Amino acid sequence: MIDDENRRRKKAVDDYNRQVRAHNRELQRVVDKHNREVRAHNARVRSNRQRLATEIARLNRQRSATRYVTVQTSAIALHTAYALVDEQSEQWNERGQELADLAEAETANSAQVVNTLLGESDADAEGIEETSLTDELSALSADLHSRWEGARFAINPRNPDAARHFCTSAREVIVELLNLAAPDAAVLGAKPDCKRGPDGVQVARREKINYLLDRNGASYEALGDFVETNVNDVMNLFSQFNKGTHGAAGRFDIPTLRTIKHRVEDSIRFLSSLVRGVQLSSGDVG
Repeated sequence: MIDDENRRRKKAVDDYNRQVRAHNRELQRVVDKHNREVRAHNARVRSNRQRLATEIARLNRQRSATRYVTVQTSAIALHTAYALVDEQSEQWNERGQELADLAEAETANSAQVVNTLLGESDADAEGIEETSLTDELSALSADLHSRWEGARFAINPRNPDAARHFCTSAREVIVELLNLAAPDAAVLGAKPDCKRGPDGVQVARREKINYLLDRNGASYEALGDFVETNVNDVMNLFSQFNKGTHGAAGRFDIPTLRTIKHRVEDSIRFLSSLVRGVQLSSGDVG
């Protein structure tokens, strides 16, 4: 009897110790994973900050250039909007700071495009059809996925109408992405007196942006200004890009095409992060 009791006690102790070791291993795994994510995040922040400083310095050296003036002015406006985000974001909540980090990369991308157009960039000639955005868009909407697929396959120097086809499809992705997550009815339901667009009927883009930021728990005016300016910057790029074709896609070489495509792709990813934030908080975006 005593031996049986001792065996039971030993088994109970052994089982408990195994559970403790398993718990500690799982806890260590979670801690290690968190630490890796923190290190990766900090590395990305440092990289983006350094890249932004480099691209802005290059841009400032070319402020007297008379080519691509609209795109230059737009990139400078975006950097000004980001400077306010950078100044205020330390006081924001975690979600706001996450979006501020993404905004820094967007600003660097914008300046890089201008520098590439003006011939002052480190852009390389990797394949311009490479993309990592398709999975994100297909999870949100099959239509968005199809439109982006069409855009990325259109942007090819062998396509004589590359820019127009790319811009048309990419513009549709941006517009539909906003409409998907912030339909007019939903925005009006949240703010009946919201501003309307140029036609006086549709909800203004800025109101849609404010709606998304509110649903993300990040209703900061400076962030709203940045998101709107960022969309305008890409739209200005589309206008400039279209001027470069009309049967002469060769005006832009492969590194330039790739830089422009990367800028547009990341701007769509930035907007999709707002959409996913709404999904996570409300679950009502399909």
